[in-house]
Amino acid sequence: MALAIRASYQGCVRSIRLAFAAALSTALVLATSLAAASPVDLRTIRVTDEAAFARVGGAEVKLTLDPDLQRAAARILTDSGAHEGAIVASDVRTGRILAWVTRGDRDYVVAPFAPSASLFKIVTATALLEGGHVNPGTRECYEGGEHAIVPEDLERRGTACSSLGDALGNSVNLVFARLAKKHLAPPEIRRKAADLGFSGEVPIDVSVAPSELTIPDDPFGMARASAGFWNGHLSPLGALFAMQTIANDGERVRLAILDHGGPTARASAGRAMSPGIAASMTRMLEITTRRGTAAKAFRKPDGTPALPSISVAAKTGTLIGGKPTRMYSWFAAFAPSTKPEIAITVMLGNDIRWHTKGNIVGRRVLEAYFGIASSKAQASAAPPAKRAR
Repeated sequence: MALAIRASYQGCVRSIRLAFAAALSTALVLATSLAAASPVDLRTIRVTDEAAFARVGGAEVKLTLDPDLQRAAARILTDSGAHEGAIVASDVRTGRILAWVTRGDRDYVVAPFAPSASLFKIVTATALLEGGHVNPGTRECYEGGEHAIVPEDLERRGTACSSLGDALGNSVNLVFARLAKKHLAPPEIRRKAADLGFSGEVPIDVSVAPSELTIPDDPFGMARASAGFWNGHLSPLGALFAMQTIANDGERVRLAILDHGGPTARASAGRAMSPGIAASMTRMLEITTRRGTAAKAFRKPDGTPALPSISVAAKTGTLIGGKPTRMYSWFAAFAPSTKPEIAITVMLGNDIRWHTKGNIVGRRVLEAYFGIASSKAQASAAPPAKRAR
């Protein structure tokens, strides 16, 4: 009799567990299908000590976010003082979204709001390398083009010269405009922009707005657009995907924001470039934080590195314009560049007189990430505390 009761009890428990698992699975499938039906809006995220949740498609679902990094990124973005802004970060190895923070009247993580500015040089550099036209050491001489490009700039040979690598790290407009005019055609640039997330939708498990790109067919318009002058609008999620792709040796790893239980599985969406070209891009992007446009931001006041022993591959972008007038400030990166763990993108829509720029905000996010990772590693390695007697 006791055995029969126990067996009946165990059968009920199994049935309840199976019913609960089925209900949870149904809820996740429903949330995923609803999310796929309309663009996601994650302006309101509920963060607990253990997890993060948001309403997606009318249902509250668990997200892949790291609660500690999410809270840190939210504080950092608030401190930036920007009218509009976004911070988004992913685990390079799996595509798991670690932080998703937005500031302003919409979800700016997925909004193609800001012009890509000099971040677009990532696309142009990749296309140039892929076509075999240049290598990181190829030198180009120029004159002018710092804030604007006119047709004459593309014809006259100046006295200032730069390698492609230094031009990427220091964001030299005319080097990219001149090399693009010499070696690239609009279809090549458009194709590479789509591969890297600068146009169209980004591979992710929710529906997001596509980034917008316009590459003119005329040589001057194409050259100007190749340097990042008003060629469309990029979402921070698109910029994140580009950096994550380079960090993954050129493989397009799908992003994931919905937590289905268990570790996020790595899923490939094809290849954007060869491992060799990705390695060349990484070396050139390291120049940005070593001696390029973000070098000062990644140094302490005494000149020592802000992130000792951690190399950072990055690209900055700045452009003034729009309605209302904004100083758009970008920072996209992955680190450590030698064995990537995290990719991040920061976008700020500042007044002309800005409080802080994207590279400072990006450095603070990386400091938070590696500080949190170090604390978690120490906690897991520490012996269990003894009970008081």
